[in-house]
Amino acid sequence: MAAQSQSRECSADEGKVVSGFSCRRMLKGPAPLCRRCFVVWLVLALASQSSFAQAGLGDWQSVRNLAVHSNISVKTKAGEKYHGDLVNVTTDSLTLDSDERGFPGRVTTRRDLRRDQVQEVRLVRPAASLLAGAAIGAGVGAGIGAGLESAAKSNEDRGLLTGVLAILGLVIGAGIARHYPFVKGKLIYVV
Repeated sequence: MAAQSQSRECSADEGKVVSGFSCRRMLKGPAPLCRRCFVVWLVLALASQSSFAQAGLGDWQSVRNLAVHSNISVKTKAGEKYHGDLVNVTTDSLTLDSDERGFPGRVTTRRDLRRDQVQEVRLVRPAASLLAGAAIGAGVGAGIGAGLESAAKSNEDRGLLTGVLAILGLVIGAGIARHYPFVKGKLIYVV
């Protein structure tokens, strides 16, 4: 409604500029501004493509340059995934201490993988995974606690259940992320 009244006023005062507002610009509509934004976005997107492409990803030497005890994730051509600390890299193999599920709890197993078995090697970001897992767990716990508290008929100890379940969710989320890192790090090698 206001735009129609402004366009009627602008048609009468076609060239008038009042406090930085141009009637001609308003009559043209938002299309030129949208085109400019799209062109800027397109240029930035195309310029950043070179930063996404990492050179030398098929070069085994980049794996050999990793420091011993680097936290890595390895995916084999058979589809198996291992993560753990790097022990040794030679020209034709990779050795890591893999953190794996065992009974009961977790076990560390030394894995020797031939170069022709390896499909992908990544650095693992355990701190980022831990923080993300803790945040997700705390959010889920707080959501469940808030839902349960909203159904309670009493206002006594309001927020206590939410806080307790948020802390419990934080601990569980951090524990899961510790053994199953889901924040991917830098890609080092891929076939």
